[in-house]
Amino acid sequence: MKINHIRLVTFAALASILFLQGMWLYNIYKLLETEFKKSINDLFITSIEKEVRLRLDDPIRIKEWEGKTVEGFHPKNDRYTNNRAFQDFLYNENYPTSLSKVDSIFKEEAKKSFDHFDYSILLTDSLNNKIDFLSSKTNFSERFAHKETIKLRNIAPEYITIIIASPYKIIFGKMLLMLIGSLIVVIFVIYCLIFQIRIIKKQDKIAKLRQDFTDSMVHDMKNPVTSILVGINALKNGDIDDKPQMKEHFYTIISQEGERILKLANKVLEIAHFEEQSVILTKEAINLPDLLEGLKKKYSSIAAKKVSFRFDLNGVETVYADPHYIYEAFDNLIDNAIKYSKENEDADLTITSFHKENETQLIFKDNGIGISKKDQEKIFEKFERSMSVISSRKKISGFGLGLNFVYQVIKAHGGTIWVNSKLGSYSEFIINLPTRDRGISPQ
Repeated sequence: MKINHIRLVTFAALASILFLQGMWLYNIYKLLETEFKKSINDLFITSIEKEVRLRLDDPIRIKEWEGKTVEGFHPKNDRYTNNRAFQDFLYNENYPTSLSKVDSIFKEEAKKSFDHFDYSILLTDSLNNKIDFLSSKTNFSERFAHKETIKLRNIAPEYITIIIASPYKIIFGKMLLMLIGSLIVVIFVIYCLIFQIRIIKKQDKIAKLRQDFTDSMVHDMKNPVTSILVGINALKNGDIDDKPQMKEHFYTIISQEGERILKLANKVLEIAHFEEQSVILTKEAINLPDLLEGLKKKYSSIAAKKVSFRFDLNGVETVYADPHYIYEAFDNLIDNAIKYSKENEDADLTITSFHKENETQLIFKDNGIGISKKDQEKIFEKFERSMSVISSRKKISGFGLGLNFVYQVIKAHGGTIWVNSKLGSYSEFIINLPTRDRGISPQ
């Protein structure tokens, strides 16, 4: 499955999970909202009923009720109907509802079921004119409020209304643990999906790198193996036994191509050893001018094009490194400078060195095809090759191991390497090597 399809399926799954989680939380919210409204309604009517009983049981006036009947009251009636009957009775006895007592009773009842919340109680007539008003807060906002209105009387109707400020805060407070749990689950699911995509992308990249490496390895090894077989057959047939120069030529080809294959195999193994930190370096003071002159002679004789070398060592005579590995690292940089030089132009390589504080800095600068900013970020990774190389008309072969090998060598020495390049103009590789171990144990 392609990575784009995997992303699409993953995001569809994530959207489904979020949707289902959202629906579940919404249904929980609606359930709690219904329960909250029912509880408030029950508490409110209970508070009104208790306030009625307080008036009926008033020791000062209780004797006045003796022998009197409450019209409209019946045990089979609902509590609302009976309450209105008592309210009418007491109103006729000139003993109207006390809003302050209702408020006090409601406050005490509410404490049993809820934490503190702001509310107001309003008493109005049938024309919605305000008779009385009480609020638990001075600046009381009715925005997002919940209202419960109860008809208080049948005769000359009065209505009592309770307004709960921001009931959603109370409901969400009860949902807090569920919300936190849901958030943790969603974050965990998102993390797992992202982690899964990254693993798939990494596996896809590894598979592609493996395929590219295999293709490049087969392609690059095919030519030297073919040359070796041609040379062996020519020598075996005896057709050139009387031509010593021709025999020497084939021997040279077989030797060079064999060394080329061996060098590639060794590089792959050495990179693996560096990654496992199993390489033991033998560091010593190496004569830098002699090292660079040796590399200059080598490439001046074997390079397919003219190579111009310039050394500006600024008095640097030695580098502290392992002779074998530092030679191979410098050899890779010079080989790349020549291999990736511009088509139909001579290769121009300048090597500069400086003494720095506890370090020696070396700069390898060429006049090649350059490396883009994007490719510079990953050029030292294994199997990575610059797009300017891949898209080059020269179709330069390679596995993307050379610069990773250089990076591993410099890192093992306790040094650093980075690249500065301009596409189509130049590349320079800057190396800093410690002048002593600085407490770094060989890797």
